[in-house]
Amino acid sequence: MFWGTPDVSVSFCEDKYVVSNYIAEYYNTMSALSYVIVGLLFYKTRLKKLSKIIILLGLGTALLHSTLRFYGQWLDEISMLILSFYIIQELREMRFGIRTSELFLVFLIFPYFLFEDFSYFFIVFLFLQIYTYSISRKNYNECSREVYYLIKAYSIILVLSTICWLCDQLFCDLVKDYQLHAVWHVGTALALLTGLWALLL
Repeated sequence: MFWGTPDVSVSFCEDKYVVSNYIAEYYNTMSALSYVIVGLLFYKTRLKKLSKIIILLGLGTALLHSTLRFYGQWLDEISMLILSFYIIQELREMRFGIRTSELFLVFLIFPYFLFEDFSYFFIVFLFLQIYTYSISRKNYNECSREVYYLIKAYSIILVLSTICWLCDQLFCDLVKDYQLHAVWHVGTALALLTGLWALLL
C-alpha cells in the first residue's frame, strides 16, 4: 500500500491497488476528475466561487480514493458540505431558508464526528440535498421551460446516481464489476452541470 494503511471511516467497493501501485482505487479516482471538468466549465461565469469549490471537491475526492487516508476524506467531505452551503446560499436569495450562522455551525462541529462515524456526514449531507431540492422546486415553480427541464434532469440524475451509491455500499458482492461509485461521481457531476446551468438562466 503506497499511501500507508487506510484510515478512512467509510469503505468503497472497488478493489484496491489493482490497476496501479500508486492509486488505491483507480476508477473512483479517475471519475472524480469529472467534478474538475464541471468546475472549469463554470469558471468564467458569475458562479466562479461555486466553480472553485467544485474543482476543490474533484481534487479532494481524487485524493480520498487514491490514498484512502483521513486527510483525503476530510477534504472530500468538507468540500461537499461547503458546496451545498453555497448552492443553498445562491438559491435562498429568492426564498426562505436556514440562516447562514446555522449552516456554519454544521461545519464547525463536523470535524469532531468525521472519524467517529460516517453516518453523521451522510445525514447532514442528505439533509442539505433535500433542502436544496425543495428550494429549487419552489424557486422554479413558474420558470421557463428550459429551466424546468434542467431542474428535472438534475433531480433525475441525482436520484439515479444516489441509487448507484447505495448499491455500491449495500450490495458490493453483486455489483463490484460495475464500478458504481465511479458512476456516482460522474452522475453527480452531470447533476451539478444541469443544476448550475439552470442557475445561470
